[in-house]
Amino acid sequence: MSLDTALLTAGSGLRLASRQLAAASHNVSNAGTAGYTRKQVAGLSVDTGGVRALDPQRDVDPAMRTEARRAAGEEAAAALRSGVLARLSQLQGDPSDGSSIGGLMGALRDNFTTLSDSPADAGKQTATLEAARSLAERINTVGSATSQARQGVQDGLREDVSRANGLVQDIARLDRLVRNEVAAGRSAVELLDQRDAAVSDLSSLINVTPVPESSNGIGLLLPSGATLPLDPHTSPFSLADVTVTDHDYFGAPSGKLPGLTVNGVPLALTSGLGGRIGEGFKLRDETLPRLQAELDVTAATLAYRLAEQGLRLFTDSGGTQGPDPLAGGAGPAMAGFASRIQINPEVASEPRLLRDGTANSGSFPPNPAGGPSGYSALLNRINDYAFGAHISAGTLHPSIPRSQLGPSGNISTGVATSTRIVDFAATVIGRQSEEAAAAKGAAGQAAAIRAQFGTLLQQREGVDVDAEMASMVQLQNAYAANARVMSVVQDMWDALLASVR
Repeated sequence: MSLDTALLTAGSGLRLASRQLAAASHNVSNAGTAGYTRKQVAGLSVDTGGVRALDPQRDVDPAMRTEARRAAGEEAAAALRSGVLARLSQLQGDPSDGSSIGGLMGALRDNFTTLSDSPADAGKQTATLEAARSLAERINTVGSATSQARQGVQDGLREDVSRANGLVQDIARLDRLVRNEVAAGRSAVELLDQRDAAVSDLSSLINVTPVPESSNGIGLLLPSGATLPLDPHTSPFSLADVTVTDHDYFGAPSGKLPGLTVNGVPLALTSGLGGRIGEGFKLRDETLPRLQAELDVTAATLAYRLAEQGLRLFTDSGGTQGPDPLAGGAGPAMAGFASRIQINPEVASEPRLLRDGTANSGSFPPNPAGGPSGYSALLNRINDYAFGAHISAGTLHPSIPRSQLGPSGNISTGVATSTRIVDFAATVIGRQSEEAAAAKGAAGQAAAIRAQFGTLLQQREGVDVDAEMASMVQLQNAYAANARVMSVVQDMWDALLASVR
């Protein structure tokens, strides 16, 4: 090997070691940076001798990244669902201490039983009225909270859509920079990290699939298969602002709630949007309306069965008769009744009507004013029939409706069939509590899965500081060796030149 070749080889080795040391140092300094991937500088032998340092490269695992994005979307969706249902569950009361709707309804039934033993007892009349008021207030609280939760989810959707638009713009901007850098023959690894981090953040809001394109660019596919336009200056997603009422719904037959659009084109919500946005629509349009419908039919059935026996104890707002849950098309009429149910003002002002009955309610004639103080016929009917399984002797109550409910008339609850209103109420509240508990468990599991994928991805693509430090020691030795070769070559040149002078 000539001295020129030795000098060229040592010099190129020195430059390669220097680039590799710089990359290792950069890796160590960014070890805690979210989304950062380990960078490596490889060398390529050249025909003229020596080695050429290539641009820094990333070593990523596309399949693992896909699973990590999916896990991020599932965690975000599960956390949203758990948070919404947990707040409602807390307001429903504890079934174990009688503070739930089912427990309070059972307490009202027990108060009627006690009152039937002493119909003229003003204290027992007042206690029964207070039990009814407590029940109505609990139903109001949960019903109103469910309505407010729908509005909260709608507002949250608007915020998430705005975040998604911002991320899409960031991805589009970074994608253009990546393509420009690649076209200019420069490294774009740092930009690729930033773009991938933005895609990961977007995946927590809505499922997107990055598709490789030329010059290290990407396209984004939505769950429906549609391509998401990438433009740093436009906002592709849109969701109209709206005030959600108990009578509003999305879809057929004539829903007024807005859906998600992409560049003005409606996006099918049945395509499995995923992430927080997909779960938000599911909560707004399916879960919360179903929970509301279960409360509404419970409240309406209770009010109707009492009125049917001669006591209009509960009314709609304004003191009007509540909806008939058995009437055809009663779903829309019952929508929001749980938020509106109240004590009949007439009964509230005259508790004796709990014993005597109210005018114009059912076919049972009330005890007239000044009638027997020990009158118990109405109370017996309430205990035997309003809270019982039969509407009259030998005739069962029709099953409490489980379908054609809600503002659209298309909701089915899936609650077990029951003829006793107290049993039905307990089943409804128990089922909703179980649903909240299941959502909490699913959120914990989703968080654990995402954390596991995060750990695996870090191990696969991230920086191992110990390994980088060990590599830096080796690179420093290689740098010193190449520097020593150059020093020896220089000494040999000096000796050669000195001998010919």
